[in-house]
Amino acid sequence: MLTGLSATALCCLAPPALAAGDIDDPSAPILTVTDGGVALAFSRNDLAAMEQTAFETTAPFMPIPRRMEGPSVATLLRAFDPNKTFERMAIAALDSYLVEAEVPALVEEEAILAIRQDGAFLPVADKGPALLIFPFDDRPALQDKRHYGLCIWQIVEIRLS
Repeated sequence: MLTGLSATALCCLAPPALAAGDIDDPSAPILTVTDGGVALAFSRNDLAAMEQTAFETTAPFMPIPRRMEGPSVATLLRAFDPNKTFERMAIAALDSYLVEAEVPALVEEEAILAIRQDGAFLPVADKGPALLIFPFDDRPALQDKRHYGLCIWQIVEIRLS
């Protein structure tokens, strides 16, 4: 089990890298994951050190095929707490946009937290530091409004329940 700062304090604050303005630094914290009183900050390097899933896909916001790479939602959750099962996830973007999703569906549908596009870290100016995306071209059944709507970019916080 992880120990850390109070999630209450972190849920309303940007990770330190965001406040410092160095979000594109691969060693700076870019993502805070919280569950009740437990919080953990991840850098791009931390996320890149996890088992990676990669696929080439397109989407309405990305019409040219791109190779997306990053930890699967399942991998991220195991890194956060391998002994706990989560049901819901609230994902917040840099601009405070929020998407809520059911964790079992994200896992079954092979969603990833993409941190790289075509081999390079996603810059904030192009959907970085992280983008939730599905293998749309490999799984045509996911090519619908609901799944496209779950593709949130510039992710900086994930709240689990």
